[in-house]
Amino acid sequence: MRRLTGMRWPQAAHPSDADVEARVFSEQNMRLVRRVLLVCLAVGGTSIIAEMIVLGTRDTFIRYTFPFLLVVVGTFAWVILRRPRVVIFFSRAFLAVLVVTWLVVMDERLLASPDAGQGWGALFPQTFMGFVLFAVIGYLVYPTSVALLHALAVTGASTVVGLIALHAGPDQDAHVADLLRYGVYMLVLTGMVYVLSRAKERAARAFRAAANATIEAATMREMAYRDPLTGAANRRRLLDELTYQSVAAAGGAQVAVLYLDVDHFKRINDERGHLVGDEVLCMVATVLQRHVRETDLVARVGGEEFVVVVPGMALAEAAEFADRIRSVLPDAVAAVAGSAVTASFGVTELRPGEEPEDVLARVDALMYRAKRSGRDRVVSAVD
Repeated sequence: MRRLTGMRWPQAAHPSDADVEARVFSEQNMRLVRRVLLVCLAVGGTSIIAEMIVLGTRDTFIRYTFPFLLVVVGTFAWVILRRPRVVIFFSRAFLAVLVVTWLVVMDERLLASPDAGQGWGALFPQTFMGFVLFAVIGYLVYPTSVALLHALAVTGASTVVGLIALHAGPDQDAHVADLLRYGVYMLVLTGMVYVLSRAKERAARAFRAAANATIEAATMREMAYRDPLTGAANRRRLLDELTYQSVAAAGGAQVAVLYLDVDHFKRINDERGHLVGDEVLCMVATVLQRHVRETDLVARVGGEEFVVVVPGMALAEAAEFADRIRSVLPDAVAAVAGSAVTASFGVTELRPGEEPEDVLARVDALMYRAKRSGRDRVVSAVD
């Protein structure tokens, strides 16, 4: 059973549908995007170097453009590794540069003579595969609706530039049908990726809604189990804890129960006001929380009455524990109330299978014995 005191209560999340960027580029998604981009850059950089080695000597465009492109790839990799906050902005700019570069490459190769190793055949596979890759990468760095427009723009631009270059080049429209088929394939691919991306967004939205519902349900449950003034557990939570611990006691576990009542609390309210009285109660709860363990439970069961359930502690040790709290309580409360305030304690041990109300009645009677004996003291079941 978890202890309620001292917990930070979860806040329900209500994401806005207008905040597309925050949803798409969350911290978790960004880690994945950065990994994918690094892999793409590694493959792309290797391809650029290979083309420079193989074609750089006879392709003027590659000879003068690709070294600059290689520098941009290296810079982009550095941005991904060292400046993650600007990765999306840099990715979009870099993607635009690549698309324009590939369009120029397509135009130059289709206008050049096939005898020089250019022409239609030089577009396979790097140029055509590049456009495919750019369309897909758009779904990593743009929201889905914008990525669709980007992919359509890449498809349209590559088709138009190719048609113009084929008409003006030496091939004289020989491969127009092939280029149009490529455009159709690009459109089909764009549609498929768009559908998959939308399905992913819907699934992510459903998971977020389920997570938010779980958080809200947990929040409501925790609020139903805590005292609104002090943050301690309330009586309902205490009864659940005692029921659970009575089963553990039946298995041989030792469970101590402490009951304390603030002495002369009515006088504090009458002389200093209820606001000071509330501060006193909050300080009592704070002192208890400072001294208990993670497995213990602090609960407020009445106006100025608190119960502490301490699993794994024998009765004699629990009485010493209560006396330590009793000794530090006056000075701690004095810092709030202006004068020392004491408390009377009753201490007992939970019996195997005992009902919660029975143990509370028994330890409450011990606390009243402490009151009748002069207050500011601890009375345990062995006294």
